[in-house]
Amino acid sequence: MTRIEQFGWRGDVEPGIGRIVSAHGDYFHLVCNETGGEILARRKKSAFTRMKTVAPVNMRGMKGSEEQLVRPPQPITGDFVRFRYNAQGESMITELLPRFSHFERKDPTAKRKSQTLAVNFDTLFVMMSLNENFSTARIERYLTLAEDMEGGEAVVVLTKMDLWQDGDEAFVDALVETIAGRAKLLKISSVTGEGMEDVLAYAQPGKTLAFVGSSGVGKSTLLNTLAGEEWAATQEIQEWSGKGRHTTTSRELVMLPSGAMIIDTPGIREIGMVGETDEIRAKGEASHRWRK
Repeated sequence: MTRIEQFGWRGDVEPGIGRIVSAHGDYFHLVCNETGGEILARRKKSAFTRMKTVAPVNMRGMKGSEEQLVRPPQPITGDFVRFRYNAQGESMITELLPRFSHFERKDPTAKRKSQTLAVNFDTLFVMMSLNENFSTARIERYLTLAEDMEGGEAVVVLTKMDLWQDGDEAFVDALVETIAGRAKLLKISSVTGEGMEDVLAYAQPGKTLAFVGSSGVGKSTLLNTLAGEEWAATQEIQEWSGKGRHTTTSRELVMLPSGAMIIDTPGIREIGMVGETDEIRAKGEASHRWRK
Protein backbone atom coordinates (compact mmCIF):
# COMPACT_ATOMS: atom_id res chain seq x y z
CA MET A 1 0.00 0.00 0.00
CA THR A 2 1.39 3.41 -0.95
CA ARG A 3 1.65 6.34 1.46
CA ILE A 4 -1.24 8.26 -0.08
CA GLU A 5 -3.44 5.14 0.20
CA GLN A 6 -2.49 4.86 3.87
CA PHE A 7 -3.87 8.37 4.25
CA GLY A 8 -7.26 7.43 2.82
CA TRP A 9 -6.89 7.81 -0.97
CA ARG A 10 -9.21 5.35 -2.75
CA GLY A 11 -8.76 6.29 -6.38
CA ASP A 12 -6.15 5.37 -8.95
CA VAL A 13 -2.64 5.91 -7.64
CA GLU A 14 -1.04 8.53 -9.86
CA PRO A 15 1.89 10.92 -9.47
CA GLY A 16 1.10 14.34 -8.05
CA ILE A 17 -1.73 13.45 -5.66
CA GLY A 18 -1.47 14.54 -2.05
CA ARG A 19 -3.59 14.98 1.07
CA ILE A 20 -3.47 18.13 3.18
CA VAL A 21 -2.58 17.37 6.79
CA SER A 22 -2.18 20.97 7.95
CA ALA A 23 -2.18 24.56 6.71
CA HIS A 24 0.47 27.17 7.46
CA GLY A 25 -0.81 30.49 6.20
CA ASP A 26 -0.53 30.34 2.42
CA TYR A 27 1.29 27.02 2.58
CA PHE A 28 -0.09 23.50 2.85
CA HIS A 29 1.66 20.45 4.26
CA LEU A 30 0.89 17.47 2.01
CA VAL A 31 1.50 13.76 2.36
CA CYS A 32 2.14 12.04 -0.96
CA ASN A 33 4.06 9.26 -2.68
CA GLU A 34 6.80 11.55 -3.98
CA THR A 35 10.03 12.92 -2.51
CA GLY A 36 10.13 11.24 0.86
CA GLY A 37 6.38 11.16 1.39
CA GLU A 38 5.63 14.80 2.15
CA ILE A 39 6.04 18.27 0.72
CA LEU A 40 5.03 21.86 1.36
CA ALA A 41 3.07 23.52 -1.45
CA ARG A 42 1.23 26.74 -2.23
CA ARG A 43 -2.05 27.19 -4.07
CA LYS A 44 -1.77 28.14 -7.70
CA LYS A 45 -3.56 31.50 -7.56
CA SER A 46 -5.18 31.25 -10.97
CA ALA A 47 -6.84 27.96 -9.98
CA PHE A 48 -8.52 29.33 -6.85
CA THR A 49 -9.53 32.90 -7.71
CA ARG A 50 -13.04 34.26 -8.15
CA MET A 51 -14.66 33.73 -11.54
CA LYS A 52 -17.74 35.09 -13.22
CA THR A 53 -20.68 32.77 -13.64
CA VAL A 54 -24.37 33.09 -14.47
CA ALA A 55 -26.51 33.05 -11.35
CA PRO A 56 -29.00 30.15 -11.00
CA VAL A 57 -32.57 31.13 -11.87
CA ASN A 58 -33.75 30.14 -8.40
CA MET A 59 -31.26 32.34 -6.56
CA ARG A 60 -33.05 34.90 -4.43
CA GLY A 61 -32.61 38.52 -5.42
CA MET A 62 -30.91 37.72 -8.72
CA LYS A 63 -32.12 37.26 -12.24
CA GLY A 64 -30.93 34.29 -14.21
CA SER A 65 -29.15 36.58 -16.66
CA GLU A 66 -27.13 38.35 -13.98
CA GLU A 67 -23.53 37.41 -13.38
CA GLN A 68 -21.91 36.97 -10.01
CA LEU A 69 -18.40 36.42 -8.76
CA VAL A 70 -17.98 32.88 -7.45
CA ARG A 71 -14.97 31.75 -5.48
CA PRO A 72 -14.04 28.11 -6.07
CA PRO A 73 -13.80 25.92 -2.96
CA GLN A 74 -10.51 26.52 -1.17
CA PRO A 75 -8.24 23.69 0.00
CA ILE A 76 -8.43 22.83 3.71
CA THR A 77 -7.07 20.12 5.98
CA GLY A 78 -8.31 16.71 4.85
CA ASP A 79 -8.59 17.60 1.17
CA PHE A 80 -7.02 15.54 -1.60
CA VAL A 81 -5.31 17.70 -4.21
CA ARG A 82 -3.19 17.55 -7.31
CA PHE A 83 0.14 19.32 -7.13
CA ARG A 84 3.06 20.17 -9.37
CA TYR A 85 6.33 19.36 -7.64
CA ASN A 86 9.27 21.71 -8.02
CA ALA A 87 12.50 20.48 -6.45
CA GLN A 88 14.21 23.82 -7.13
CA GLY A 89 11.44 26.14 -5.95
CA GLU A 90 7.87 26.26 -4.73
CA SER A 91 5.58 23.33 -5.41
CA MET A 92 2.05 24.33 -6.40
CA ILE A 93 -1.42 22.92 -5.69
CA THR A 94 -3.16 23.00 -9.04
CA GLU A 95 -6.49 21.26 -8.38
CA LEU A 96 -8.85 20.41 -5.54
CA LEU A 97 -10.09 16.85 -6.00
CA PRO A 98 -13.77 15.95 -5.36
CA ARG A 99 -14.74 15.57 -1.70
CA PHE A 100 -16.65 12.43 -0.73
CA SER A 101 -18.02 14.05 2.42
CA HIS A 102 -18.15 17.51 3.97
CA PHE A 103 -19.62 19.23 7.01
CA GLU A 104 -20.37 22.95 6.98
CA ARG A 105 -22.20 25.62 8.94
CA LYS A 106 -23.28 29.15 8.25
CA ASP A 107 -20.27 31.44 8.40
CA PRO A 108 -20.81 33.55 11.55
CA THR A 109 -19.08 36.49 9.85
CA ALA A 110 -21.22 36.52 6.69
CA LYS A 111 -24.91 35.75 6.40
CA ARG A 112 -26.05 33.19 3.81
CA LYS A 113 -22.49 31.95 3.28
CA SER A 114 -21.15 28.63 4.49
CA GLN A 115 -17.98 27.68 6.29
CA THR A 116 -16.61 24.20 5.68
CA LEU A 117 -15.41 22.61 8.91
CA ALA A 118 -14.37 19.11 7.85
CA VAL A 119 -13.99 17.16 4.59
CA ASN A 120 -13.32 13.62 3.40
CA PHE A 121 -14.24 11.85 6.63
CA ASP A 122 -15.84 8.44 7.06
CA THR A 123 -17.33 9.21 10.47
CA LEU A 124 -18.33 12.55 12.00
CA PHE A 125 -18.10 12.53 15.79
CA VAL A 126 -20.55 15.16 17.07
CA MET A 127 -19.24 15.65 20.60
CA MET A 128 -20.98 16.99 23.69
CA SER A 129 -19.99 16.64 27.33
CA LEU A 130 -21.95 15.70 30.43
CA ASN A 131 -21.50 19.11 32.07
CA GLU A 132 -22.55 22.71 31.36
CA ASN A 133 -22.08 22.06 27.63
CA PHE A 134 -25.00 19.60 27.56
CA SER A 135 -27.71 20.75 25.12
CA THR A 136 -30.03 18.60 23.04
CA ALA A 137 -30.92 21.69 20.98
CA ARG A 138 -27.34 22.01 19.79
CA ILE A 139 -27.15 18.33 18.91
CA GLU A 140 -30.38 18.71 16.94
CA ARG A 141 -28.78 21.49 14.91
CA TYR A 142 -25.59 19.50 14.28
CA LEU A 143 -27.56 16.52 13.04
CA THR A 144 -29.67 18.69 10.77
CA LEU A 145 -26.50 20.06 9.19
CA ALA A 146 -25.10 16.53 8.92
CA GLU A 147 -28.00 15.54 6.66
CA ASP A 148 -26.24 17.45 3.85
CA MET A 149 -22.75 16.03 4.31
CA GLU A 150 -23.29 13.54 1.44
CA GLY A 151 -20.95 10.76 2.58
CA GLY A 152 -19.91 9.51 5.98
CA GLU A 153 -21.80 8.57 9.13
CA ALA A 154 -22.74 10.86 12.02
CA VAL A 155 -22.17 9.54 15.55
CA VAL A 156 -23.07 11.50 18.70
CA VAL A 157 -20.41 11.12 21.38
CA LEU A 158 -21.36 12.05 24.94
CA THR A 159 -18.10 12.64 26.81
CA LYS A 160 -17.10 13.02 30.48
CA MET A 161 -19.34 10.22 31.71
CA ASP A 162 -17.15 10.21 34.82
CA LEU A 163 -19.12 13.33 35.86
CA TRP A 164 -22.34 11.30 36.06
CA GLN A 165 -24.67 12.31 38.90
CA ASP A 166 -27.97 10.98 40.18
CA GLY A 167 -30.78 12.30 38.02
CA ASP A 168 -28.76 12.43 34.81
CA GLU A 169 -30.86 9.62 33.36
CA ALA A 170 -33.47 12.19 32.30
CA PHE A 171 -30.91 14.21 30.35
CA VAL A 172 -29.54 11.16 28.54
CA ASP A 173 -33.07 9.94 27.79
CA ALA A 174 -33.82 13.31 26.19
CA LEU A 175 -30.66 13.01 24.10
CA VAL A 176 -31.60 9.51 22.96
CA GLU A 177 -35.01 10.79 21.90
CA THR A 178 -33.43 13.70 19.99
CA ILE A 179 -31.12 11.52 17.92
CA ALA A 180 -33.41 8.51 17.49
CA GLY A 181 -33.04 7.04 14.01
CA ARG A 182 -30.54 9.70 12.96
CA ALA A 183 -27.26 8.72 14.60
CA LYS A 184 -25.66 6.26 16.98
CA LEU A 185 -24.84 7.34 20.52
CA LEU A 186 -21.54 6.58 22.25
CA LYS A 187 -21.12 7.36 25.95
CA ILE A 188 -17.47 7.65 26.92
CA SER A 189 -14.99 8.81 29.51
CA SER A 190 -11.35 9.37 28.63
CA VAL A 191 -10.65 9.33 32.38
CA THR A 192 -12.13 5.92 33.25
CA GLY A 193 -11.95 4.35 29.79
CA GLU A 194 -15.71 3.84 29.61
CA GLY A 195 -16.90 3.36 26.03
CA MET A 196 -13.43 3.50 24.47
CA GLU A 197 -13.86 0.10 22.83
CA ASP A 198 -16.85 1.54 20.95
CA VAL A 199 -14.70 4.43 19.74
CA LEU A 200 -11.90 2.11 18.64
CA ALA A 201 -14.36 0.24 16.43
CA TYR A 202 -14.42 3.34 14.20
CA ALA A 203 -10.65 3.95 14.30
CA GLN A 204 -9.78 1.45 11.57
CA PRO A 205 -6.79 1.67 9.20
CA GLY A 206 -7.38 4.07 6.31
CA LYS A 207 -10.53 5.55 7.87
CA THR A 208 -10.87 9.21 8.79
CA LEU A 209 -12.78 10.54 11.81
CA ALA A 210 -13.73 14.20 12.17
CA PHE A 211 -14.36 15.68 15.62
CA VAL A 212 -16.77 18.63 15.91
CA GLY A 213 -18.17 20.29 19.01
CA SER A 214 -17.82 23.22 21.37
CA SER A 215 -14.58 24.06 23.14
CA GLY A 216 -14.05 22.01 26.28
CA VAL A 217 -16.09 18.94 25.30
CA GLY A 218 -13.01 16.70 25.27
CA LYS A 219 -12.01 16.56 21.59
CA SER A 220 -8.30 17.02 22.28
CA THR A 221 -8.45 14.67 25.29
CA LEU A 222 -9.96 11.92 23.15
CA LEU A 223 -7.37 12.56 20.45
CA ASN A 224 -4.57 12.28 22.99
CA THR A 225 -6.07 9.04 24.33
CA LEU A 226 -6.31 7.47 20.88
CA ALA A 227 -2.86 8.70 19.84
CA GLY A 228 -1.29 7.37 23.01
CA GLU A 229 0.57 10.63 23.58
CA GLU A 230 0.02 14.29 24.37
CA TRP A 231 -0.66 15.78 20.96
CA ALA A 232 0.50 19.40 21.08
CA ALA A 233 -2.33 21.92 20.82
CA THR A 234 0.10 24.44 19.36
CA GLN A 235 3.22 23.54 17.47
CA GLU A 236 6.36 25.52 16.83
CA ILE A 237 5.92 28.05 14.03
CA GLN A 238 8.23 27.34 11.11
CA GLU A 239 9.44 29.71 8.44
CA TRP A 240 8.82 27.30 5.59
CA SER A 241 9.29 29.78 2.78
CA GLY A 242 11.91 32.09 4.24
CA LYS A 243 9.46 34.96 3.74
CA GLY A 244 8.23 35.36 7.27
CA ARG A 245 6.31 33.50 9.96
CA HIS A 246 3.26 31.41 9.15
CA THR A 247 0.85 30.55 11.92
CA THR A 248 -0.41 26.97 11.93
CA THR A 249 -4.19 26.60 11.95
CA SER A 250 -5.76 24.56 14.73
CA ARG A 251 -7.35 22.15 12.23
CA GLU A 252 -5.01 19.23 11.64
CA LEU A 253 -5.16 15.69 10.34
CA VAL A 254 -3.46 13.24 12.71
CA MET A 255 -2.43 9.68 11.88
CA LEU A 256 -3.09 7.32 14.81
CA PRO A 257 -1.00 4.22 15.64
CA SER A 258 -3.99 2.15 14.47
CA GLY A 259 -3.70 3.60 10.96
CA ALA A 260 -6.89 5.64 11.33
CA MET A 261 -6.84 9.44 10.97
CA ILE A 262 -8.52 12.20 12.94
CA ILE A 263 -9.42 15.72 11.84
CA ASP A 264 -9.69 17.76 15.05
CA THR A 265 -11.61 20.95 14.29
CA PRO A 266 -11.51 24.18 16.32
CA GLY A 267 -14.12 24.57 19.07
CA ILE A 268 -17.41 25.93 17.67
CA ARG A 269 -19.00 28.84 19.52
CA GLU A 270 -22.13 28.87 17.39
CA ILE A 271 -23.70 26.48 14.93
CA GLY A 272 -26.04 27.93 12.32
CA MET A 273 -27.83 26.90 9.16
CA VAL A 274 -26.86 28.54 5.90
CA GLY A 275 -29.34 31.32 5.17
CA GLU A 276 -30.74 31.53 8.70
CA THR A 277 -30.27 34.43 11.06
CA ASP A 278 -30.39 32.55 14.36
CA GLU A 279 -27.58 30.50 15.82
CA ILE A 280 -27.23 28.21 18.77
CA ARG A 281 -24.28 29.43 20.77
CA ALA A 282 -21.95 27.35 22.87
CA LYS A 283 -21.76 30.14 25.43
CA GLY A 284 -24.70 32.14 26.66
CA GLU A 285 -27.15 29.41 25.70
CA ALA A 286 -29.58 28.00 28.25
CA SER A 287 -28.21 24.51 28.80
CA HIS A 288 -30.07 21.58 30.31
CA ARG A 289 -27.70 21.39 33.25
CA TRP A 290 -24.98 23.41 34.91
CA ARG A 291 -22.22 22.16 37.15
CA LYS A 292 -20.24 24.37 39.46
